[in-house]
Amino acid sequence: MSYLPRFLALSVLMSLAFTALVCTPGLAEDSTLITVGPRIGFSGKTPFLGRQQKYMFNLYDIAALWRLPWQWPLGDTDWKLETRLITSAGALEGAGETGLMATLVPDLALSGWNGLASFDVGAGAGFFSKYKFGAQDFGGPVQIVATVGIRVNPFAHTYAGFRVQHFSDARVYGPSALGVDMYMVEFGYRF
Repeated sequence: MSYLPRFLALSVLMSLAFTALVCTPGLAEDSTLITVGPRIGFSGKTPFLGRQQKYMFNLYDIAALWRLPWQWPLGDTDWKLETRLITSAGALEGAGETGLMATLVPDLALSGWNGLASFDVGAGAGFFSKYKFGAQDFGGPVQIVATVGIRVNPFAHTYAGFRVQHFSDARVYGPSALGVDMYMVEFGYRF
C-alpha cells in the first residue's frame, strides 16, 4: 500500500514534534490532570467535513484532560491561552458493529472568567481496533482527529461541555475512505 509509508512518516514527525514540546522546560507550571469523565457522541448522515455518511455512529468513551506546562496570560484580564492534551478510550458503534478506539489530541484552549469557561481547538491521532463498519470504511486503524469544544465549570469539581470531533484519514489510505463527524456531550469530575 503506497499511502502507508507516507502516513507512517507523518505520524513519526508529529510524535517527534509533540515529544519536543513536552520535553522542553515548562514556561509556567507542571503538567497536571484537569478533568476526567464520560463522553457520549452521535453522528449525522451529513457531516460538516467530508462526504455523506453511510451510517449513523454512536461513541461512548472516557476522556481525561491534561494541562501541559505552557500558558500565556492575555493582558491584564483573567483570560489565558493554555496548552492541553485530551486522551480518551472507548467504543464506536455503527452499522450494528462495535469497535474500540483511543485518541491522543494536543489542544490549545482559551480559558477565562476565573476558570468558569474554556473554548478549545486541537488535532491529534485516533487508533481504531475496527475501521470498517458495514459498507463504510474509514481506511485504516490510525486516523487524524480534529476537535473543537466548549466547557463550563458551573460548580466546584464538576464540568460539562459540548464538542465536535472529526475522524478522518485525510485520504492517506486512498480516496474511497470516509471519515465521520461526532457531536459529543461531556461531563465529569474537575480536579
